[in-house]
Amino acid sequence: MFKITNKQILARNVKRLDIKAPLIASRVKPGQFVMIIVREGGEWLPMAVAEAEPMRGQITFIFQESNAITVELGAMTIGEDIFSIIGPLGKPATIDKSGVIVCLATGVGTAQILPICKALKKAGNKVVGIIGAKSKNTLTLEPQMRISCSRLIIATEDGTYERRGLASEMLKEILSTEIVRHVYAVGSVEMMQSVCQMTQDRGIKTHVLLQPAMACGMGFCGSCRVRVEGKVVLACVEGPLFDGHHVNFEHYKTRLATYGMSQSRMGEQDQQDEMTKSITKFFPGLLGK
Repeated sequence: MFKITNKQILARNVKRLDIKAPLIASRVKPGQFVMIIVREGGEWLPMAVAEAEPMRGQITFIFQESNAITVELGAMTIGEDIFSIIGPLGKPATIDKSGVIVCLATGVGTAQILPICKALKKAGNKVVGIIGAKSKNTLTLEPQMRISCSRLIIATEDGTYERRGLASEMLKEILSTEIVRHVYAVGSVEMMQSVCQMTQDRGIKTHVLLQPAMACGMGFCGSCRVRVEGKVVLACVEGPLFDGHHVNFEHYKTRLATYGMSQSRMGEQDQQDEMTKSITKFFPGLLGK
């Protein structure tokens, strides 16, 4: 089982949980994720690993309570056990030294961009972080991002903290003053699409982190289909990071809308039972261990 060792409320409906998971903590890399089941009989939920501490055998989840599963997870207390965690999954980010790199995130996407920022800065890059939020009280991980970036720009839509405006508008300013080699973006479809349009015009390499519906995380169910370079690929296996200039964002929007309409069906027990059988077949002994 995976014991919760610490819990914090970071912002409105945003929680942090530190969890004992020594094997995952020693193996997870920036850009990867895990799949969790909160309680026995529950549904699988993809979750980014915001921080990993191999020496303590601990990983950190930072998430927004946006549906029944995340609300249930957010209600758990220190000392309780998460039923199952499988991972790390997905392809990690490629970390190398290339110069000035911009890492841009909005909302709880900051938790996903944080480990990438840390690794890029450690590799010797000048990392310019941009985080956006609707207002000051929904901003998360500012202290951690300040440590992990060479420079941090904060944008709030209502102007209640730092710069007024959108994160993508801050990127436009940076691109006019810095020779940027690479951009990473995590957030809304509209934001990522806007970022990719800006960087494509300038020939700047850009990666986006996609978050489609994901029922298994290992390529069994096909729920996380996205279209990249004209081909349909699975975000859980080929991603979740993709070259943003090759992502079909209109197809991605359609997939998200379809998932939104059929989310209740995704959670039916018969589908979950079949998924559990498949995962147990390929990874015996993982569930609840």
